[in-house]
Order: sequence, then structure tokens, then C-alpha cells
Amino acid sequence: MAHWIFRTILVCIPLCLALVHNQGHQLFEPRNLRIYSNNSLQQLLLEWDVSEEAYNSKIDIVFNIQIRLREEDKRIILNVNYTAVLNKSRQQWSFTSEVPLQCATHEARIRSKVASSQIWSNWSDWVAADGPDVLSNEKDHIFPERKVFERGSNVTVCCIAKKNKHVDSLTFYEKQLKTNQQRVLFTEKPEFSFPHRFQLTCGFNGSVNHVYLYLTSQPDKPQKLSCETEDMINIRCTWDPGHVEKADYLERHCPREFILSDVSSTKTYCSTKFAKSCSFKWDDQFLYNVKLTSRNCLGQKHEQLSFNVMYVVCPVIIGKPSVDYRNATFIQLSWQIKPINASLSLLCQINVGENKYNITVQSNSDSHFHFQLGGLQPATNYIFRVRCAADVSPFWKWSNWTESISAETTEAAPSGLLDVWRHINSGLEQRNVTVFWRESSEFRANGKIQKYLLSWENLEDPSAQHHNDSVSASQNYTISLGHNSYKILVWAQNRASVSSPSVIIIPATDKNGKVHYSEETTDNNTEHKIYISWKPQSKFSQYVVEWCNQPTHHLCDFQWKKYGQNQSSDLITSDAFKRGVRYTFNVYGIQGDRSYLLEKKVKYLEEEPSRFLSCNIDAITANSLRVTWKRDDPEFSSGFIRGYILYMKIDNQNCSVQGSKQFRHAGHLICTYKIEEPNQTKFTVRHLKPNTKYLFALQAYAVNPNYTDNVNFKAVFTPDNEKWFFNLLYLLVIIPLILMCVCSSKSNRVRNCLNPVIPQPKITPFLKMSLGITEVNDMIPNQLVMLEKPQEFSPKQSTLGILLENKTYSQFTYYPEVQIKERTNQKFNSGVTSYKPLQDFGFTSSPNPCTPEAPLLSKDNLNYIYQTEVAPSMIRETDSDCSVPWLDYRPQRSITCRRNTDY
Repeated sequence: MAHWIFRTILVCIPLCLALVHNQGHQLFEPRNLRIYSNNSLQQLLLEWDVSEEAYNSKIDIVFNIQIRLREEDKRIILNVNYTAVLNKSRQQWSFTSEVPLQCATHEARIRSKVASSQIWSNWSDWVAADGPDVLSNEKDHIFPERKVFERGSNVTVCCIAKKNKHVDSLTFYEKQLKTNQQRVLFTEKPEFSFPHRFQLTCGFNGSVNHVYLYLTSQPDKPQKLSCETEDMINIRCTWDPGHVEKADYLERHCPREFILSDVSSTKTYCSTKFAKSCSFKWDDQFLYNVKLTSRNCLGQKHEQLSFNVMYVVCPVIIGKPSVDYRNATFIQLSWQIKPINASLSLLCQINVGENKYNITVQSNSDSHFHFQLGGLQPATNYIFRVRCAADVSPFWKWSNWTESISAETTEAAPSGLLDVWRHINSGLEQRNVTVFWRESSEFRANGKIQKYLLSWENLEDPSAQHHNDSVSASQNYTISLGHNSYKILVWAQNRASVSSPSVIIIPATDKNGKVHYSEETTDNNTEHKIYISWKPQSKFSQYVVEWCNQPTHHLCDFQWKKYGQNQSSDLITSDAFKRGVRYTFNVYGIQGDRSYLLEKKVKYLEEEPSRFLSCNIDAITANSLRVTWKRDDPEFSSGFIRGYILYMKIDNQNCSVQGSKQFRHAGHLICTYKIEEPNQTKFTVRHLKPNTKYLFALQAYAVNPNYTDNVNFKAVFTPDNEKWFFNLLYLLVIIPLILMCVCSSKSNRVRNCLNPVIPQPKITPFLKMSLGITEVNDMIPNQLVMLEKPQEFSPKQSTLGILLENKTYSQFTYYPEVQIKERTNQKFNSGVTSYKPLQDFGFTSSPNPCTPEAPLLSKDNLNYIYQTEVAPSMIRETDSDCSVPWLDYRPQRSITCRRNTDY
């Protein structure tokens, strides 16, 4: 038995292998191929039959299908494989041709094979579809008509003339083709510059027909598909449709449509055209798996989304919030949301200025919510807005913000202290103290400040009256105080109350305390910023720096800034700072309420390099001169003077002087002297040439001297050495020799005239005069009267008497270089001397020029000297307006009469 089974197996195995091999090579040829044309869709439908043995085999069959155009040299336009599991005897396959079916006859054939085999069956015969042959020969034709093509693909068109006629031309958009055929087939690939709609024109024996063709694209795949609900009643889905070409003709011929459906069934939730959203009713299910299809006549794209409706709730707030109650620091806010058809926990966010507050509420039947905001600032306007979201995880999204609402808290007393400082302008009897104040960083007005209150008291005299005043608008107040120390208090007041007082102590006047200025460089300064530093002291808890933004203006624009104990420097910033302007910064140390001036600093934002100053030139000799100037010249206030440059030029010549440096400018050498001592105010220039014109200019420099052409030079001439020597010789030798000669030749006359000794003039209302002789010792007395017309002299009436009676006086001249000497061997009670200086060295022809009959000496004659003694009884006041109790000598001035004049 076993042997028989074994023999059976050995026989069956080869038979089975042969059967399998034969099945792999089994051929199921398609039969009865048929082809149908659907001209409206431009589709070909192929049908064929398979044997019963084939579809009962349940194996995969591959069909190879070829399509060709008969009129185009039988060109094959399609070769495709179609695989099917046969389950019926009739098979179908459709094809959309790029070539209009009416333009060319399409032929098809088919063959098949088992999918696992490499052997094909024989081809079927070619079967033709209906084509141009079925068209009417009695009219002209253009194909396709109003067809939509995909942009970037080939466009095939044709023009077919009626029987016994031909096509003259074909115009495809802007491209024209001339022809003389009965049928023209034309294929073109439109450029992307083609419009969405263009014209196809065919000329038929002189007549012209045209049709419109359209270009568009397959729809984009929709993006960002999202679904949510506001009230658990309606579900709304939104998406980004991508690029949508909107045109009326495209909407008619190739509309775009969006369809939202269930993935696992044929259920459609909603559909729309050219939209970005659609809504549908919630059907009590929580999990949704939806598909969004975007399609048009050229194709379609899909997007899918799965969501739980409980996690996509987005509440909607109705209207805007409202304020129920408020005080200085508290506001109660209310709002309402659209009712939700479910019990749901909501997270709401309240935005107040830059702050956000999160609260959790439970949805209820009326959906009204309230929230109390505390810790607010008094008299402050707040802007509120609210948004809410479902309090679920994962978090979905916030609702839109509500419309904003503003509410203001009520006023409260000002909090914090005012920042107070002062400026003291000291006088001899009192000081004008200007108190300044402003809101500090810690100060809050808590309302509108109506006025500021001030109070001051004398700390050294407690019994003195306290003073009070108020200021409504400004933030400074000037008080006249004595030289004692005072305490000043400043409050701010609004409609609710007053702030705590700020205290400042005005110290007593320190008559001995002096703080010297320090001139500092512009190092570390930047644009609109001046660097200030000071030496810190541990005993001070605070420092104050004060300055004026406009130091040259009468209003000054007084400023101050306070610093902590550990600060000792700062970059003080002000847009008012300008280059070339001198600023003074006073640094104070604060100990308790008292301030102490520590340092004074003079600074510039940026110093101007140099400035030419006015100067004076004196002590001029033939070889030297001296230049002088003022140290604090107001012409140079735009920088600290660090030295001077003296420029010297010789008129129209090159300058080369020992001890100077030269530089060339405008073709000439200019000499310079650098003076590096800023406090120096004079400089002697030596080694000059006599009888030469020199020009000088003085430049004060702060940073670097800079010579410019716009300089006013001061000109000076040095004298000639020979002329100066001759003048000196003339004064010292020649004039004395001439005098000696004249005096020796006229010795008798001179001796008679000059014999009296000139007494010492005395200032007294009673003059007792006696005759005397004045001796010429190259001296001029200090009290003289020049008689214009001498009278006859007699013992009874002196010359002075005649003078007083006639009231006639002469002019005189004073030479200060001649000094007065007295003769001590004569004694006079009183005397008056009249004198007229020498005009030149000659005598008159009078036999006795010393007598009263002698005429006055002219300009060319010897001046005379006359003296007489007058009795006290002769000195009296006349009836005229002139009174001469005694005579006084005034050099280089005319004698005038003044009544009751005290000399």
C-alpha cells in the first residue's frame, strides 16, 4: 500500500508542474473590440470580450492598448497597459484624447497577457472610431469649441472646410498660418503669457469663423483645513483654497467646487464654489473624519481632517464689557458670551493696559460673567477687553478680543514725595531763594494737581513768623530770606487731599566758604552728553548736580539731577547742550535735609579750537615793542585758554625775526610766537628793525591753534634810530646852550627882572604882599596869574589891585617837566606871582621891560615874570559875579571865574 502511494506521488508531481507551466503561458486573447466616441467629453470608450475560461480563472490580466491617428501617418498617440482582475466577460476602458475626435480618425487595437507571464497574445485588428468622415460636408467646422485646456499642455485644433472648398488661414492667438488644404490640424503649446481666454480663427475661401478657447490649471490642494464650533450646534470648517482663477467664463465652462464629505462613507456634509468655508449641523457625534475635495474640469485634489468636536469649541463674546462699580483702586467688569449647548469650563483673559488676568468660569444658561480687578492706580484711565476659550487640553484657540472699553478710577491723595531743589542768589541784606520742584519717580499725583503749597520758617529764630503760600500752575517759587538757615516744605494738592511734605534746608550764609572752579576737559563727552565726575564722601547719602541748559540766557533753564550714595559720575544728557558754550556744574552732597556745596566744574560739550583776541601795543622802540591783552577777554568764551599764538607780519615782505618760528601763507612768511602760559597777559617782541611797519594778531587757543585768512592785524611802525638820537641830543645839549647864550647877552635885563625871589605860595584868604625879586632857576611856580595888560606900578596901588579893579585876567600854560624851587633867604607874608612861560628866546625894545609901562611880550618876545605885594585891605569882593579871595594855579587849563568856589 505504501509502495503504491509513493508511486502515485512520483507520477503526479511532473504532471502538476507541467500544468502550472502551461497556465503561466496560457493566452486569453481579447475578442470583439468595439470603440465609441463621446464628442461632448472628447472621450473614446473601448469595449471587448474575454472568454469564460479567462474570467473564471480569477487571475490578473494585463491589456496593452494602442491608439493612433489615421490621418497623421498613422502616428500612435497612446500606448498604455491596463491591468484588471477579470470578473465578467465584457471589459471597458475610456480615454480622453488631446486631439479633438472630429479632427482625426482614432483607431485602437488591443492585446493581453497573464500578469505573471512574459508572453503577449496576438494584436487584435485596428478598429476605427467615428471621426471627420461623419461630419457634414455642407458647412465649415472648427474644433474644439469653447474647450478648457490645462495651462502648460499641448493644444490641438483643426479647421475643416466644406466639400470642394479649402482653408485659407489659421490664426492661433497671435500666430498665423497660411494654408490651402481642405483640413488643417494644428498643435501648439501656449506660453504662460497667454491670457485665460484667447481666439482661434479659421479662414474659409474668404470667409472667417472663430471660436474661443480657455486656459486654466488644475485646482490647488486645499491647505489648513480646520473645523470648530461656537455653540455645539453648528460646525464650521475653513480652509485655504490656494490659487483660484476667478473669471465668469471659467465659472461657466470649468467651475471650481469644494466638497466636504465623510471619508468612510458617501455622506456629504456641505459643498460650495469659490469659498473658503462651509457649515453643517452637529449630529451628536463627537469624532469626525472628513475629506475636503477641491475639483474643476481638469482634475481634483483632496485634504483630510479628524477632530473631536468637544476640543474645537471657540466661544463668542456678545457686545463689549461693561463696568458695574469702581473706586480709587477697584473696578468690577462684566461680559456675556453666546450660549453653548453643553456644560463646559471656559478660560477667559482680561487685558488691562499691558497686564493680562486669566480667570476660569463655567458656562451657564445666561452666560453672564463678572470679575473684580483690584490694586489699580487712583485717577487712572484703564482700557479693558476680554477674550475666552474652552478650558481643555490640548488648548484649541482664543475667541476674538471684544471691543475695548475705558474706565477711570477715582482720585486719591498724592503719594510719594516731590523732588525739590533750590537756587540761592545772595545779596547784601537778603537772599532770593528760588524753590524748584517736580514729580519724582516715586511720586504719583493720583489725580489732577490743583496747586502746590509752600511753608518756610527761620530755624535760628523759632519765634519768627512762619510763612505760607500756594502756587497754582508753575513749579518754582522765589522767596526773599535773610542770612539765617531756613526750612522749606512743599506739598502737592489734588481734589482728594495733599501729599506728604518734601523738606529742604536752606543753610545760613557762609561768608568764608569758597569753592573754587575747576576747568575740565571734554574727555568722555559724547553727542549731547557731558561727562561729570566727583569725589564721593561716605558721610553723604545723596548727591545733587545742578546746571543751566541756557547759561547765556536770562531765564537760564535751571536743571538738577540727584544721585545715590554709591554714584560718583554721570553722562548728563540734554538736547540743549551746544559746542562752544561754557557750562557750570555745581556738585552738592546731601546729609539729612541739608546740602553742602562740594565742587564747581566748568565744562564744555566741545571746545572751539581758537579765537583771535584784541590786543594793545606799547613800549615801542626801534628794536622792540610790547603786546598786552586781557586774560578774561569776553571775545573768547568758547573754550578754556591754554595758550596764545602771536602772529607777526612785515608789510609786503617775508618775516624772519630771531626767536620766532615761521610758516608760509599766501606766498609770504609769517612769524609766530607760542605763549604756553594761559595766565600771561603781555609779551615783548625783540630783534625788530627800525623804521619798519609790522602787523600783529593775537590768537587764544583751547585745543589746537588754527590760522585763518579772516584776521584783522594791528599795524605799528618802529621809529628810526638816528632821528631818535638827534632829538635826544637836541633836548639835552642844543637847547641848554642856546639858553646860556641868550642869558649871558641879556644878563642885566634878566637880572633886573628876575631879581626877586619867588616865595612859597600859600593858600589863605588874606594875602600880605611885599616886593621881591624872582630868580630864574628853570622853575615855574605852582600858582601864577598872567597879566594881559600891565598897569603903572605905585606903592599906593599894587598891580594886583589894578587887576582886581579891572577884572582882567590872562591865559597861562603849564609845563610839567619844569619843577619849582624856593628861595629860603627871603621872607614874605604873602604874595601873588604872575607868570607867562617863555615862548621863544628874545627881548622887547622897551628900555625897562620890568616896568608897568612895558607892553606884553608877544609870541616872539621874552615872556615876563611879575611879582608884587598886596595889602590885605585891597583883597575884597567886587560887585561883579567873580570873587578872587586867592588865586590858584591849574596846569593846562584856562582860568574861569566862579562865585564862592572852594578851592
